[in-house]
Amino acid sequence: MKLVLLSGGSGTRLWPLSSSIRSKQFLQVLPAPGGGRESMLQRIWRQLSAAGLDHEVYIATSSGQEMLIRKQLRTAPRVIIEPRRRDTFPAVSLASAYLYSVENIPPEETVIVLPVDAYVNDEFFFKLAELDRALRQSGAEVALLGAKPDGPSGKYGYIVPVPSSAAAGKPENPAYVPVDCFVEKPEKKAAEALLKQQAMWNCGIFAFRLCDLLSRLEAAGYPKDYAELQRQYHRLPKSSFDVEVLEGNSRLICVPYHQGWKDLGTWNTLSEELASSVLGWGQVSADSRNCQIVNELDIPVMLVGLDDVIVAAGPGGILVARKDAADHLKHLLPAPDQEERKEYIPVD
Repeated sequence: MKLVLLSGGSGTRLWPLSSSIRSKQFLQVLPAPGGGRESMLQRIWRQLSAAGLDHEVYIATSSGQEMLIRKQLRTAPRVIIEPRRRDTFPAVSLASAYLYSVENIPPEETVIVLPVDAYVNDEFFFKLAELDRALRQSGAEVALLGAKPDGPSGKYGYIVPVPSSAAAGKPENPAYVPVDCFVEKPEKKAAEALLKQQAMWNCGIFAFRLCDLLSRLEAAGYPKDYAELQRQYHRLPKSSFDVEVLEGNSRLICVPYHQGWKDLGTWNTLSEELASSVLGWGQVSADSRNCQIVNELDIPVMLVGLDDVIVAAGPGGILVARKDAADHLKHLLPAPDQEERKEYIPVD
């Protein structure tokens, strides 16, 4: 199997430290083994290496991120460059063409796609072999990984399995379940109902046979050659893999994962994994509870008498937000082309 890490997004929900200029996966705010801090990219690469999978990994990214990737990993990762950002379906399509026409990977090879910001334990990466086996055993077009929810949440999308009654007569396999549909970030009551249907959180991790994706490209009139697809990249729909391949597809299965998974795409979830209440120059008063400061500026930030607040300060701006409301800031941010381009200085 081959692994493709998607590292092209901007992660503007972690503004002001993450933006279209410097993406969230490069923020060195997570505690690293032995002390110090590491980024999401460094963490997942370290875990893949520990599982002996780093030699199977390709990183799909934009040209503007290649230098940061090589600098942070301090190694020679295989990088697949997108001519421009267009969403996950074009990125996965280009990576598939690269594997086929440049790397000469056999068409029957399994390709597993992972987002770079998945926060999991080290044992998770041994689960990927199960995803490969399930795909081959089931004959499905795509196998997804679904995390067992620890409660009803509207932060994530859900994978809903086919009801037992609808699957009657079909042989059961405890390693995977057929997929009925997807529900994107429901309200709490809807999430509670989904849990009763044994729905799982959608981790954004999926596997497919290379030949199946190439067949889709060919049927839609796109080239399978990497160089040619790069030239025609603007023709690919600016759309997600979910929309183009998963929605309405009856040939999907889901492999359950029960050991814990988190998406670090918001300040609320990221703050739960920070090693300290203060990163950078600042102080949180003793009468404040569950608060964090992440400060990249050369001026102090003081937080006094508040609960459940995140303060993030950098050259691009300052955010002060209640943690459970921080995700709302995406509606207030300017469009990427209106953002003033500055050089961001990461927290040491």
